[in-house]
Amino acid sequence: MDEPRTLGEFPYRRIRVTCRWCPHRRGAYCVERMQARLGPGASLDTVIRLITAGCPHPKAWEKRGPSQYPPWCRAAFEDLRHGRPPDR
Repeated sequence: MDEPRTLGEFPYRRIRVTCRWCPHRRGAYCVERMQARLGPGASLDTVIRLITAGCPHPKAWEKRGPSQYPPWCRAAFEDLRHGRPPDR
């Protein structure tokens, strides 16, 4: 399966987001509602930025940090990371 780049290409009905640094920060979002809000052409980078806007460890997007050890936002799409479809 090719990696989706936009909401219109997202293969599942729900977007599940989790963070490795903040285990209590997780959520599930309806793809249809996100498409109605942002449009089907919205990139998944834009979606993850909007979802993690209130993160206590913000990441300098598209920039490499000074080192690998300070905490920065590690939110990711759960179902895409594992490569298996979510439970129905």
